[in-house]
Amino acid sequence: MESASPKLVKKSAVAERLGVSERTLEKLVRARRFPPPLRIGKHVVWAEEAVEKWLVRALASQVAWEPKRGRTTG
Repeated sequence: MESASPKLVKKSAVAERLGVSERTLEKLVRARRFPPPLRIGKHVVWAEEAVEKWLVRALASQVAWEPKRGRTTG
């Protein structure tokens, strides 16, 4: 059985999804803080699944956050 090929997304779409500029996306990749892209000719693309997986991991601590109990100061 043949599996469906992954959906590929261009750099501009990935940057928009993350809410950053394309330049910032490049910096994240260079710093190894974001998965490396696949180059197809002059195009730079990511598997949509890799982008979503990165987002889930990046947001995990924020999603799990709960306020501390007790009295606040200030």
